[in-house]
Amino acid sequence: MENEKAAQFFDTLLKAIGAGIMIGIGATVFLASENKVVGALMFTVGLFSICSFGLNLFTGKIGYIVSNKNHPDCLTIWVGNFIGCILTGALVRIARPELHETALKMVNAKLEKSFISVLILSFFCGILMYAAVENFRRHKDTISGIFGVVMCVAVFILSGFEHSIADMCYCVFAVDSASYAGRSILFLLIVTLGNSIGALALRAITEGVIKNKN
Repeated sequence: MENEKAAQFFDTLLKAIGAGIMIGIGATVFLASENKVVGALMFTVGLFSICSFGLNLFTGKIGYIVSNKNHPDCLTIWVGNFIGCILTGALVRIARPELHETALKMVNAKLEKSFISVLILSFFCGILMYAAVENFRRHKDTISGIFGVVMCVAVFILSGFEHSIADMCYCVFAVDSASYAGRSILFLLIVTLGNSIGALALRAITEGVIKNKN
């Protein structure tokens, strides 16, 4: 029994690290793109790969934590995502050091936002992420499933909404001191809260609609 739990834990963690790496790749292409629209569209490779290969992304799982009997271990997934982002960010910083300045400018602007602004922006991102993942679950064998992922991700980026895992990557690219790291962690916790509330809110609304129809 203990061996089974350990195996399940490491499977969850490894799939979460893999998801963090994929979002890290998406964040890299966005930072490297001069055109924001192109960068936003290219970023979608991250979530599409995660959905296709069944990897564990916090913002794709948190919406199911209450109503799903086999609810995901979201704390392990969040930590795994962070590890994946750190690995990707650290390696890309070695190979593409010029992206540090781009990320630093972006993250500085994020850290200057008020608590309520960050919470609102992350709330709407949580809604879009749940919509993207649920749409893919329902239509994964059709063009609608792919289109939903691409549109929801592109919209949250171009709207300036805050995504906790993507922001982890940007912070890793940008961090240059212990105090900066501390401010970034606080920011990420607020974004995580907002993403969670948004995903759970849309889950509650849509589940209510479905039940009422039945």
